[in-house]
Amino acid sequence: MLVPLPSPESLAHRARIAALLAPLRPTQFRAPLTRLEAHRIPTLWTLYRGILRDAPDEVIRSRMRAFFRVRQKMRVQGDVVRELRKAHKARTLTPYPLESPSEFCAKWWDMFQKARAGDQHFAAVCARYSRMLDGARLQRRADAVYQEELDWYERMRTRPIMTGGYLRPTLFNKGLPRLVPQPQHISGMITSRRRARERRIARFDTMQEYANLLYTEFRFEDALATAAERGGQPIERVFTEDTTAWRQPLDDLLKDLSKSFDRERARQLAPYPPEMLAAIKEARREKIRNKTRERERWRRGEVTNRLRRLMNQGPPAHVLSRMTAEQRRMDRIARSPSEVGYVAKVKRQLGHKLRDDETWRVELGRQENQESLDRMEEEIEGENARRRTPMDETVPA
Repeated sequence: MLVPLPSPESLAHRARIAALLAPLRPTQFRAPLTRLEAHRIPTLWTLYRGILRDAPDEVIRSRMRAFFRVRQKMRVQGDVVRELRKAHKARTLTPYPLESPSEFCAKWWDMFQKARAGDQHFAAVCARYSRMLDGARLQRRADAVYQEELDWYERMRTRPIMTGGYLRPTLFNKGLPRLVPQPQHISGMITSRRRARERRIARFDTMQEYANLLYTEFRFEDALATAAERGGQPIERVFTEDTTAWRQPLDDLLKDLSKSFDRERARQLAPYPPEMLAAIKEARREKIRNKTRERERWRRGEVTNRLRRLMNQGPPAHVLSRMTAEQRRMDRIARSPSEVGYVAKVKRQLGHKLRDDETWRVELGRQENQESLDRMEEEIEGENARRRTPMDETVPA
């Protein structure tokens, strides 16, 4: 089917429509807007330099410099135009109402020039803006310091500590000290080496299977060639012509895998370095010293988180179900770290062994001091009775 050509009137109408739409098309630049001289010269040499020159103080000047520095990588035309309008206009935040909405917006540059020329209103606005920026800067600094402290506490809370134990050498790691919590890079190293060993074993088995298949082909071709030569019809050899060339790639790969296995066995048999052994033993001694300090803090009356957890524990469920209320009360009292007073008495009743067996003896008094202690007790009781007597007589009947 033939399509007829458009008429001259239709072509003329299309030309008129194209002429009307041509001015409405957006301009397509060959380069980004920020590279054009029509943008760079007014922005850098007029707006930017003028704002920095007429800024009232260094705080506002630094803010304007940062404003342009953050946006200097923009390339999209709409974003560039929007930010330029923001730079040209800003709310003055005047404390009194204005006559028209258009007066509520003032150019930054014009505002700085008026403040520099002596306008009291714009000078006050710039001073308030400077104080606001300075306060925001101090707040950001305080937030940064606070965040650094939080990060430091988090690092200290999760830092690896040597427990004095040994991480035995295996195929995947040499001898290492036991760390709690164990660093992620050590766990990742062991996991990756374990997976790599599994892949090497699978590849080693595959290469051995290929070698066995190749050996079977050698034997079959050799038997076939021998039978053909006996029949007077020799055949061309493929595998048995140069057996070394066929086996060499497999042998090289198997040799590399065997070296990897040898390195793993050497890693497993490697001894602990003397420096590491000394550090582990020192960690054991430090653990004892740390626990001793912790017990001393408990005896001084300090309640730590660990002590609170220990005191909140109880006997097993099957034992607790058979205990009376008095036994439960005494068990809870005996879980206190104290070894004096009523706690020591309860512990002795329950048969606990006290760490310092002389403390409660001092409370009761030594045997050689019993006479003087009894005499002092009688004097105190007599004085208490004498003081109670007048009070009893004054009580009305």
